[in-house]
Amino acid sequence: MESLRKISQYLSTWPVALLVTVVLAAAILLPSIGRPGLWEPTERQLSDRVAPPLPIQQQQDDQRAQVQAAMAKQPKQPKPPEPACRRAAPDDPVARSLTNRAIKWGRDEIDDSDTGRKLPLVLLGLLTVIATAGIAMRTSRPRAGIVTAIVLLSMPLLVLQSRMLTSDIGTACGAALVIYGFLALRSAGDAARALFGGIRIRDFSVATIDTVVGAIALAGGIVIGFLSGGALLGLVVPIGAVAAAGKLGIPFIADVGKLVYNTALRVGRRSKWAIGRKPCAYSGESYGPAFIATLATLALVGWLAYQLYELKPPHPGITPPARQVAGVAIVPEGCWSWLLGGVWRPEDDLRYVFDSSFEQIAYGTFPWGILGPIAMLLLLRDPDPKRRLCGALTLAWAGGAWIATEAFHRKVGITIWAGFPAIAVAIGVWVDGLLERRARPKSDGESAMPAGAILLGLFLLLAVLDFGKDIQSFPDKLTSLLSGTETVSYPAASKLLFVKTRLWVLALGQLVALGIGLTLMLWRTGDSPTAALLRRIATYAAAAALGISVIIAGFWSFGWHPRLAEHLSSKAMFETYKDLRKPGDQLVIMGELGHAPLAYADAPKPPNAPPTELGYEKAMSRDQLVNALKRPNRVFAIAPLTELCSLHREVGDKPYFVIDDRNTRNLLFSNKVDGTTDKNPLRDMIVHAEPKQIPKKPKGRVVWDNRIELLGWSIPSVVQRGSNFDVTIYYKILQPVGGNWTAIMHFDGAIRFSGDHKPIQDRCPTSSWQPGDYIIDTVSVVAGGAGHPLGKYELWIGFFTGTAPNFKNMTVSTAPPDMKDANDRVKITTLILD
Repeated sequence: MESLRKISQYLSTWPVALLVTVVLAAAILLPSIGRPGLWEPTERQLSDRVAPPLPIQQQQDDQRAQVQAAMAKQPKQPKPPEPACRRAAPDDPVARSLTNRAIKWGRDEIDDSDTGRKLPLVLLGLLTVIATAGIAMRTSRPRAGIVTAIVLLSMPLLVLQSRMLTSDIGTACGAALVIYGFLALRSAGDAARALFGGIRIRDFSVATIDTVVGAIALAGGIVIGFLSGGALLGLVVPIGAVAAAGKLGIPFIADVGKLVYNTALRVGRRSKWAIGRKPCAYSGESYGPAFIATLATLALVGWLAYQLYELKPPHPGITPPARQVAGVAIVPEGCWSWLLGGVWRPEDDLRYVFDSSFEQIAYGTFPWGILGPIAMLLLLRDPDPKRRLCGALTLAWAGGAWIATEAFHRKVGITIWAGFPAIAVAIGVWVDGLLERRARPKSDGESAMPAGAILLGLFLLLAVLDFGKDIQSFPDKLTSLLSGTETVSYPAASKLLFVKTRLWVLALGQLVALGIGLTLMLWRTGDSPTAALLRRIATYAAAAALGISVIIAGFWSFGWHPRLAEHLSSKAMFETYKDLRKPGDQLVIMGELGHAPLAYADAPKPPNAPPTELGYEKAMSRDQLVNALKRPNRVFAIAPLTELCSLHREVGDKPYFVIDDRNTRNLLFSNKVDGTTDKNPLRDMIVHAEPKQIPKKPKGRVVWDNRIELLGWSIPSVVQRGSNFDVTIYYKILQPVGGNWTAIMHFDGAIRFSGDHKPIQDRCPTSSWQPGDYIIDTVSVVAGGAGHPLGKYELWIGFFTGTAPNFKNMTVSTAPPDMKDANDRVKITTLILD
């Protein structure tokens, strides 16, 4: 306890707090930013479009220069006038172009690599953490800034946007800088009053420094916010939040009125200007910046409205139906707005409902985000005026960002909610205030435990558990945070330390919730040994929750992102190729991988080849790929996963191997397995010769629709109730099967239990099965449940298609009479449920 108290006191000085914040953010965001590779296709396509490799860029520039030179030789034609209304973005937009500019700048000025492209975004993320922590320090105290930085770094929206190209991190960064700038400019009034002898020289120096820092932050935030989010997302939201938290500057107007009264109307009664006094409504708050923010917000909103809408006389032909004010129709222009950075569509995009950002907020701020709205409301009731200001500011910031994001989604296009730093500030300031109150000596009857703390702790535990379970069921929601309307499928094979990667999200999040929950529920006042023990546990629980939050931040950077990149980026596949290749080996690629081969393959090129020469062979058809794999020398081949079934059939008895199966879109093949192992999932599922040593075979011939013949099966004769057991069925394909059939597997007894499934783990649909294929279908079945009586169960198999109630079973064309039933099922054996 004493050691934690000393550490807490040491962290309560702003130089130490600032240093800790910078070091922690740099340690989480900077290391190994280029190691994971670009997720495909979203990040890869963005990089190839915005900042292709320099040789490709040079080639494009040369081609463009040749076209321009040819056009210059042609007779000059009169330049067409600029359209009065653009329906699409111009060639060089300014608003909402920061991410593209940063990626290209990183490639040109830092390095033509993934690291160079990502580093500017990392620096923006680092600046976001520093500015957000600074807001907490100015509305509370230095230690609150450290807590805020830890909470912010534990959010995937911050970490992933800082380390991935599909990012809008500049919008959050600009907002944090704008709000920090306004808070720092509150000291401008103190500097002005010092000129008239109102405060000491030392205070004047501090106020002047704050004013300069605030002005720099505000100017930088306005530029970054506009370049990244445009006027609506990047400027109106943070400036409007300052205005709303400052009561729209109304107290400032009242103070100015009092000043005018004291100086002008009562000048004969006073010998000194009233500017030497603090305004009556100051009380730790300053409303001058809020007044300026209010004027700026009104000006921006009016300017946007002027660009986006036009007034027309109402008439029936206006589509969509226009809103009317005073008999005038307000109609969206549908033109490009340089202030908005987009086209405000007349029609809404119905793919987005008004709560479409809630999932992004919930998953993107896990696990701390659940506590955000509660912390904001509690801060609004805090006795400290600075913390009340923080509550109002963060509530307006987060809420304004949500409203603007929803409107942007429906009327303009894709964006990422940028209000997550507000949640971090609210939680950081509230947690710091809670710890501060607990550390103070208590007067009689005073309690450091807020009312309802036990209920709040239980709510947090259950809410984090619920969201964590949702992530297990819908991990695509988390992998798709930065992909807009596209869904990035979670790779189920991804593991970290032999545990499924998505399970770490639940485990670490629940540990944080447990720490905060115990902090809220166990604290007791009093001098009894029990109270002292509970206080000690609560204190250590709070420290543990913050420590685990740092681990979560590292998990997003060094666990979640790179582990998923092994499956979502082709970089890992190309690294396998580079590790195994030898001089003379060839690389053949089928399918579209963008510029990934240039970035990752490092394939040998012919001597004196130009920089844009490919070091690999491009296969335009499956036949070309198959012929390449039949060459006598070693060949590596990359092909889409969807080609596996056709490739397996057309290669025939020639040896081929899958040497890297981690990528969710492509596989790495080779005609030799030297130096690795065969990972072909079809190796034991589809073979081209009849399997030997089939354990059990039917007494007569069994055929479905003259297409699929049953050869035999393998199944235990006795299984334990509730246990898992494997069933293997062997088939011979007589004719093309066609269709997408599901295997029937009914265990009929007193109560049926089922093992219906897609054959061969749905690796190749039945429509791809061809004559000469031998299918080995193995499936794991659960042997009933507690409600299934023990005894004999008959196993019936077959094939069906369709959904309830329109099922259709494949006809049994040949089978012994005692093996088939009227529903085209075939009974093959009996097992005992023990």
